[in-house]
This record gives sequence, C-alpha cells and structure tokens, in this order.
Amino acid sequence: MRSLGGGDEPENKEERCEPCHKYEHTRRHLESSLASEQRRGQADRIRCYEHRLEVLDRLNTVELIRERGTYLSYWTDRTTRYLPRKIKTREEVKFDKQFNLLLSEAQQRLL
Repeated sequence: MRSLGGGDEPENKEERCEPCHKYEHTRRHLESSLASEQRRGQADRIRCYEHRLEVLDRLNTVELIRERGTYLSYWTDRTTRYLPRKIKTREEVKFDKQFNLLLSEAQQRLL
C-alpha cells in the first residue's frame, strides 16, 4: 500500500486488499524480529515469536479474511501477549558497567 505512505520495497507495491496488506506487514515484522532473536539465541523469546507467527497465520487465512472482511492481530489471542525479558549480551553488560562508572565519576565531580 504505497499510496498510504509505505516504503518503495517491491513487496509493498503489490496490490492487496487492506486486511491482507496488514497481515503481510505484520508477518514480515514478526519474521524480522524472530531472525534478530535467533542471532542472539535466547530460546524463550524465539519460541514466543514463533508462537505469534503461528497464531497470526491461523487467524488470517485467505478464507477467514474474506469471511470476516478484516485482519486479526495475533494480539487477539491472549497467549501471545507475554514476551520474556531480553537477557543482555556480555558486550551489553560490559558497556553498562563502563557507562555507570563514567556516570558515577561525573556525578562525584559535580559534588
């Protein structure tokens, strides 16, 4: 739906009804999030994104979208609402420690 302000990606220029476009957009976003989590390797978050994709696909078959005339978000299924806390990588923990050390030194100088 380029006409509604979407990007110039080829997938976004395909003609679809609005509910199908919303479904495809959400699916691509979830797939991107899943790929990102798979690089980090946090199993509980990976399983959560996989579950959201399964629910999204189950709620939005072509037949169901035609019957309802609308798209349903995975959020309508309460089991998809919990996303486990993201565990920081070693690099993120190291950065946080360095940042907090610099911050405390700066605060000491102000006193």
